[in-house]
Amino acid sequence: MRKKRTIFRMFLFPLIAIMLLQGAIAISTLVIRRITETLEEYSGNMMSRLVENRGVILQNDMNQRWASIHDREALINGVLERYLDGEGVGVETVLGSGEMRSGLLELLFPECLEILQNNFTNGVFLILTGADDQAEGEYDGFFIRDSDPDTNPVNYTDLLLERGSKELSRTWNIPLDTNWTTRFHMAGRDVSAADRYFYEPWRAGRDFPDADTADLGYWALPFCLEKDRTDPHEMITYSLPLRYGGVTYGVLGVEISSRSLYEYFPVAELNESQQSGYLLALRQPDGSHVSLMGKGILYDQVRSQSQQFHLEETNYDDLSLVQDISLNDQGIYAVSCPLKLYGSHVPYEETDWVLLGL
Repeated sequence: MRKKRTIFRMFLFPLIAIMLLQGAIAISTLVIRRITETLEEYSGNMMSRLVENRGVILQNDMNQRWASIHDREALINGVLERYLDGEGVGVETVLGSGEMRSGLLELLFPECLEILQNNFTNGVFLILTGADDQAEGEYDGFFIRDSDPDTNPVNYTDLLLERGSKELSRTWNIPLDTNWTTRFHMAGRDVSAADRYFYEPWRAGRDFPDADTADLGYWALPFCLEKDRTDPHEMITYSLPLRYGGVTYGVLGVEISSRSLYEYFPVAELNESQQSGYLLALRQPDGSHVSLMGKGILYDQVRSQSQQFHLEETNYDDLSLVQDISLNDQGIYAVSCPLKLYGSHVPYEETDWVLLGL
């Protein structure tokens, strides 16, 4: 009997120990899995807050600092009105005369210099329109570029004239850039994406003569001013129509260089080893995204494999997977922050800008 009990105990105690160990392992596995899920969720939330914060900063500067030029329409129209009264002509007459266009631009130039020195942009431009808002042609105006918008030297030593007459350059002692030309060449509406910064607000001003100016401001996608020559200077622009007496007589805008926008993409805050990226994108009606510009290893990876990509939902609310793109066989994930740059009813497409943290 004792022998049977001893044998029973010999099998029972190890069995109990095994069952307890298995239970402990199962519980530990559940705990570890739950901790892992919690940490992953926490990391996703932290990244989401970082990207959202960066998006708010960029959105505020785009809307409140750079787009503030719409407040200048009344001032510029006042200069035009005094010029028309002094010459005793209408705005159509001015637009039809090369001499009068030059005279008007001379008066508008200092007003635009003031804009450039007060809103921390990399450039300002004003282009006079013509009779047809779809026509190819040469258009009078000026484009002033600021190499250091954080400072304002009295003698304008940080400025270059990209477009405009030599008389403006001499009068204001602003040097001509290497790619300088007198006039703007536009290829015609819907011919070159690089010309949309001019044609789109011109069309909107014609089609919506009674709309508030702030509702007609247009954010152009990244482009270079020189279409046929080497120009490494990429930029985005914000431009709006200038209207007087029912006529859209010009387009006023500011430039923000891609190099300046890179300062809004501090990759190190997402990952200390900088194995991450920021990506400014345009969301399409079908849900896909088009890369505009960005910074970081993961941005370079996404952009190099495809300019247009799709995001796939994951188990985490704020985290998406970039479809069909990976780095070293590992998936690339994104946190998305929409940028509200336009109102609900604007006469433009391509308005759904998004900042992604990768």
